[in-house]
Amino acid sequence: MFVLLRVLRKSLPLVAKQRLTWILILVLGIIAYGTIGFHFIEGQPWIVSFYWTFVTIGTVGYGDYSPSTPLGMFFAVSLIVLGIGTFALAVESLVNLIFKRQQMKILGLINVEKSKHVVICGWTESTVECIKEMGKGGEIFVLDEDEQVRKNALKNGANFVQGDPTLIKDLKKANVKGAQAVIVDMDSDSKTIHTILSIRKIDKNVRIIAEAQRYENIEQIKLAGASQVISPFVISGRLMYKSIDDGYEAMFVQDVLAEHTSRELREVKISSKSPFTGLSLLEADIHEKTGVVVVGVGRDGELAIDPPRNYTLETGDVILGIGKADEFEKLEGT
Repeated sequence: MFVLLRVLRKSLPLVAKQRLTWILILVLGIIAYGTIGFHFIEGQPWIVSFYWTFVTIGTVGYGDYSPSTPLGMFFAVSLIVLGIGTFALAVESLVNLIFKRQQMKILGLINVEKSKHVVICGWTESTVECIKEMGKGGEIFVLDEDEQVRKNALKNGANFVQGDPTLIKDLKKANVKGAQAVIVDMDSDSKTIHTILSIRKIDKNVRIIAEAQRYENIEQIKLAGASQVISPFVISGRLMYKSIDDGYEAMFVQDVLAEHTSRELREVKISSKSPFTGLSLLEADIHEKTGVVVVGVGRDGELAIDPPRNYTLETGDVILGIGKADEFEKLEGT
């Protein structure tokens, strides 16, 4: 009870300052005015008086109820004048509020209140591809200061939050504490490290995926608190080298990871109800039953690449496999 009173003491002054709050109070006052008036002047029951008030204010005029006394007629006129004006004002204020909120959202001048969303700090070419891959699977908020980034984010279907990702106050605007994950995609590794340190001051557990511009900075970015570090320049450089001869490795990566023309790489979590729980990979024979080729198994943050056939699957394990969409559906459905 004490906590409730404290919340009300803090919230009521803020609510009272809102114009829409006073208009709502005025609307309720007009409804009460009409209901009480018709009840005592025309002698109608409370429910009829309430209904009559709404019909009068709405200027519907069904004709099922009408004043039978001169005082009742004057009262109905006063209710029409007050009611129409009040409701018109309420509708106008509501439309203005919706328009203002939408405008603030477009400009990025909002505080994110959602949870389990994805926050992207910064913007590079990798960001565009990341947003495309996520598609409509979740809500994405891009946090940056640049006007061009705002336009790019909205163009690609993401939300925008105006702010500096290295500042704690702006990270709080994007609600990184309630996020499913935070992707740090800054244009320099120093900014990336600064951003990660700021995020960790807010939330020590949120998953942070960071892009490293230089290979030698990967370890520093990990030490700053990144859950996972990706260096696209290192990956692309090595694939270019591998392509000097026949290039099959690069073709494989391009097809499976980027284009998804025939197969794709995907993670599937083993649930407690899965028939594969407690079985070795040999006994499970996932490829024969679903068509998915198991290339690794993740457990407790560690990845076993090409695990042995006697590797026993447990609840919570993540199978890393290569296959078609319908083959993964079979694996997820079993």
